[in-house]
Amino acid sequence: MRSTKRFIGVTRIATSLGYYLTIPLLGVVALRAGAMSPIEVGTLVAVHAVFRRGLALPVGVLCDRRGAERVLVLGLVAEAAGYALLASSITFPIWLAALVVDGAGGAAYNSAGRVVLARVAKDDGSSARSFAGFYVATQVGALAGPLAGALVSAGGAPRLVLVLSAVVYLGAAAGALLRYRKVERTPPVRRQGSLRTAFAEPLRHKLFVGHCVLTVPMWFGVSLFVSAVPLEAEHRGLQYVDVGLINSMNALVVVALGHVAGRLTEGWAMSRRWVLLGGGSLVMAAGCLLCLPAGTPWFYAGMLVVTVGELALIVAADVVASELAPNGATGVYLGYTTMSWGLGAVLAGLLSGFLLDGSSTGRLWFWPAAAALLLTGATGLVTVGRRQARRPTVIAATA
Repeated sequence: MRSTKRFIGVTRIATSLGYYLTIPLLGVVALRAGAMSPIEVGTLVAVHAVFRRGLALPVGVLCDRRGAERVLVLGLVAEAAGYALLASSITFPIWLAALVVDGAGGAAYNSAGRVVLARVAKDDGSSARSFAGFYVATQVGALAGPLAGALVSAGGAPRLVLVLSAVVYLGAAAGALLRYRKVERTPPVRRQGSLRTAFAEPLRHKLFVGHCVLTVPMWFGVSLFVSAVPLEAEHRGLQYVDVGLINSMNALVVVALGHVAGRLTEGWAMSRRWVLLGGGSLVMAAGCLLCLPAGTPWFYAGMLVVTVGELALIVAADVVASELAPNGATGVYLGYTTMSWGLGAVLAGLLSGFLLDGSSTGRLWFWPAAAALLLTGATGLVTVGRRQARRPTVIAATA
């Protein structure tokens, strides 16, 4: 079990380093190269999210039925190919194709890695700590990636960053191939029924559906670091380094406090986790409002507060989904959770591209609208959590 957790942790650090070297800066690189408009940048972010998060559902079913290890390896190979294509030319059509390939590969790796992790975490009762560790590993790479990418880009070589990302992903894929050539694959739990039944089963679970819908605003909040921060930085006249620092600040907080939050919330009742998520969404809403003033310190402070709200998400969202999932259906349940992430990311990309267009009026609409969305999610999550606390019923799905 420890060996599996270490392997997932190491590959997660590598993939997040490759991701954060490049993705947070794509908008700035495209705009300053004069290759794309703000709406095209927003479209790229949205399309990437559609494939990276939306494909998690069929990939999750594939993991449940065929095993997660091969899916994990294929995902890493596809991501490396996507970054190689991204480095070939700074044009909208090429980048669109590259982000589709990378998004599909990211869906495969992220889903398969979390399914493997959920399986071992259920066995030793460490769900909150394990999933918190997964997101901490993500942010370890994110801590170094944005700053390194910003420094290389500021030195006049933004395309070199894309090449470095491809190399990192190729290394992770090679390591996964080596491991799973030598380690026997754990066979998936076989479940009866058609593919249609597999996709439909979670939708009959009302609590789970409510969980997915109400966490969309929080995933929107997390996605602001990729979608809104580069466009807002361009409007404020900030530099590559500012974009890198804001993303690294987000990573530093999660790395420093993620494991602590996981330990503190281990064993919490489901109802308590929903209330925690609601509190996190409320904190994110406050962070968005702090971004309204024009001063740069306000922008840094606002995104820092959004990060504090993110801590609730990393110790509760996947834990709730995996605990509600019956045996042999963890992949599809986590797939629906990832689709919630995708919906939030698509919304963040489109809304950012539409409103953060360089005009003062647009940004004055964007940040209050973001806060209102997060406040709505917070209200729903706290309401559901309190209702469940008053109802001592079994909330887990039946196999």
